[in-house]
Amino acid sequence: MKKYLLSTLAVAGLMACATTVSAAEPLRGPYVVGEAGYSFGTKNNDDAGILGLGTGYHINDYLRTDLTVSYRGWGKVDFKEPGAKKSDVWSIPVFANLYASYPIHQMFDVYAMGGIGMAWNKTKSIENAKGRTKTNFAWQIGAGVDYDINECWSLDLGYRYSDLGNARVKELDGFTGRNKQDMRSHDVKLSARYYF
Repeated sequence: MKKYLLSTLAVAGLMACATTVSAAEPLRGPYVVGEAGYSFGTKNNDDAGILGLGTGYHINDYLRTDLTVSYRGWGKVDFKEPGAKKSDVWSIPVFANLYASYPIHQMFDVYAMGGIGMAWNKTKSIENAKGRTKTNFAWQIGAGVDYDINECWSLDLGYRYSDLGNARVKELDGFTGRNKQDMRSHDVKLSARYYF
């Protein structure tokens, strides 16, 4: 599954770049952004898909900022309950992000970024434990490369390390596992921005 999703993202990016008209000037001003990606889980949580939307402002050659909301689904968390399956989990994180860019060509920038926000993590019930919804402080850091397709569109391929707090379950009689697990991941995202 991972290979197919990453391959699709890479092909879509290459096709878009192959049919571009170069931007006469670096893109600036307000924009909307759509993103798709893949989240590589850590020890206790599985991989997941990511879909997101946001809006932002490109301030100058070196700075831009945005506010994004995304949905992470089809992942599972292991609460270490003997005999129980992993719990299905989904998350809705909202991030305020700041990007520091360095232009390396008229149409290419490399950047580092950081973001803070909130994440709503929801688990389903498992053996001897009920699912819960938990609101957490969340943060992310990352880096990537931007490509200005034309005077309105830009593509962004980036990496993020995300910490979405934790996912929890409510223990019932006989539960011997953990009632919470960290929601941390390594994310690869392809984003498209449209400038007004």
